[in-house]
Order: sequence, then C-alpha cells, then structure tokens
Amino acid sequence: MMQSSHKKWGKLASLGAVAVLSFSVLAACGDKADDTAKVNDDSKVLATYDGGQITEEQFNNDLNVFGFLRPDYAAYKEVSDFKNYMLDIQIEYGYLNNKATAEQKEAGTKQAEEWMKKSFGDADQKEQLQTLMDEAGVTEAQIRDYMVKSFVAAEYYESGITDADIQKKFDENKETYLTASVRHVLIGLKDAEGKERTDAEALKLAKEAKAKIDGGEDFAKVAEEMSEDPGSASNGGLYEDAAVSQWVEPFKKAAMEQKIGVVGDPVKTDYGYHVIKVESRTDTLTDEVKEKIRKELASEKLSAFMENELAKVTKSKEEFVDEETPAAGDASTDGAVTDDADKAATPDQGAATDESGEAGTSTETKTDGK
Repeated sequence: MMQSSHKKWGKLASLGAVAVLSFSVLAACGDKADDTAKVNDDSKVLATYDGGQITEEQFNNDLNVFGFLRPDYAAYKEVSDFKNYMLDIQIEYGYLNNKATAEQKEAGTKQAEEWMKKSFGDADQKEQLQTLMDEAGVTEAQIRDYMVKSFVAAEYYESGITDADIQKKFDENKETYLTASVRHVLIGLKDAEGKERTDAEALKLAKEAKAKIDGGEDFAKVAEEMSEDPGSASNGGLYEDAAVSQWVEPFKKAAMEQKIGVVGDPVKTDYGYHVIKVESRTDTLTDEVKEKIRKELASEKLSAFMENELAKVTKSKEEFVDEETPAAGDASTDGAVTDDADKAATPDQGAATDESGEAGTSTETKTDGK
C-alpha cells in the first residue's frame, strides 16, 4: 500500500508543491495560539515514528491546510489512499524536523517566514482571505506551522547538496534549463478563416515574411501583420526568456542552435512554417538556475526517503480505508471496505512543482504557434 500510494500521488506534498497561493493575504499573526493547540492536543494517535507521533488533530490540521493551499486537491481529502499518503508526508516531515540541526531549523524557519510574508503580506486582501481560511477551517498559525515543517524538511537535504551535485545535474539536463528570447512569424496550415493551405502555399508566405525582414522591415511589425500565432503576434512575435524545453522539436532545435540575431530559413512544425530570430539565449549555470536545481535535488531526496526509508522509521500507523456503499436491499452496516484502496480516483498530476515557496506556478507558455 505505502509504495503504490506514493507512486500514485507523486511529489504532491514535497517542497513547494503546496506553496502555491494565487493571492496575497493578511499580515502574519503570532504563534501562541498554535503552541497552545499543541499543548492541549489529547486526540487519538494515528502514527508513531522514531522520535515522535502524529495525532488526529495534527493530521486534520495539516490536511485542511493542504486543501486550502491546493484547492484543486480538496476533493480528495476524504479518499483513503490520499489520506494515507498525507499521513506518510506528516511522518516524513516530523522525523526530518527532529533530525535537523539547529542551523537547518533556523534556515528552514527563515524561508518559511519569508514565504509567509510574501504570500500573506497584503492587508488589502484581509477580509477576502480570512473568509477563505474560515471556509477551509484553517488559521495562519496552522499554515505557518505546516510551512515551517516543509521548509525544514527540505533544508535537511538542501544543506548537504554541493556545487558539484548541482553542476552534474545541470550538465546532464542542459536542455531543461536553457532559456531563450525568440521572435517568430507563424504561417499556419489554415488561414484566418479556417481554410486549408497547401504546404507550398504556407512556405511561400513564410518566405515572403522573411524577405520583408531581410529587406529591412522591423521583425515585430511583420510579426504583428503576418503571424498567425495568437500567443505572440500582438507582441511582435516575441517569447521572452522562455524555457526552450517546452517547444516542439523543430522549433526547439532552432531556438537552441540558430545564431543569435540572425533570421533563419522557415522551420516547419505541425503548426505550419515559422520564421525565427533568436534574440538571446542563456545556457550557463546562473545563480537562479543553481537555486532551482538545489530545490529539485532536495525534492528528489525527499521522495527517495519516502520510498526507501519511511517504513524503517515508522513504528505504527493507522491505515485509512474507504467504506463500500451497501448494495440496494443490503441490510449490512458493518462498514465493509474496498479490496483495493488504490482504485481511488486520482487527479491529473500535471506539475506539482517543486519550488522554494515561489516557483509553484508555471511560467511556460504553450501556444498554437509552438
């Protein structure tokens, strides 16, 4: 159960996967209420592990916080397989927080406080966000507590990641981290009215666009007039500092290999013909990329701990099970459970981003032109 559940829900609650708020909220409140809640917690113990335990109250608090931070997963809060996974996450966080050094705890807490200030710092949204928190049944103190545990657990691994580790991952995955600013004109295989164009007709128009640019016309002006990419035409055909890895192969190849500032020959993709000019390209290990890779490596280590070490440090754990709905006419009310909790519906995993509390949102742009 543990292993299949982990694979199903992926890195959902790893570093930063929950640190996604599309709004700002009121200023952070004190920790006193949260500490009091811990002292008075005499609820049922759901799990024990080397150095600690998880109570029902702690579990429900964290589950509610997660549902608040990730409303797209709120519907799964009552799915037993998901609840088992979230309990494992809490065991992992608790164990790693206990193992963390004073320096790691300090660094993780500082990151959490910075995240709270950034995400909860706009007093103008106080009333709106307070309503949302009330509806979710969470307080800022509970959110802060969850984020501190998340960041400290990540810091436990982050602090051990070396520059050599970062360089190795970068070298092995350069394409993933390469960004470029690219202008292009797309001539589609259908015109604005949806009428089919032949390959030859589309190529002819693309060559005409290139000829105008080569003849001295401004690329942005030509793109605005001729490009059929709705995602960039109005912006002069520009995609700025975009991740090259998001694009279809022929376009990606041009973005990676074309000379800077040179208008290349038309490139064909499934969308039509593109006239491309690469304005800039970043393929070096910048400080920003270093930090991104550091977070990714920490997230990988958290996932590896979950798969390989969690069972060893878990002493006891209650398993949640889904109750079957009795068949019509069935008088049984003994709470029969499903034979396979792994059959619970799963959401689209999409991108459970890892990040430092900032990069949970995607900046990639997918358009008809690429």
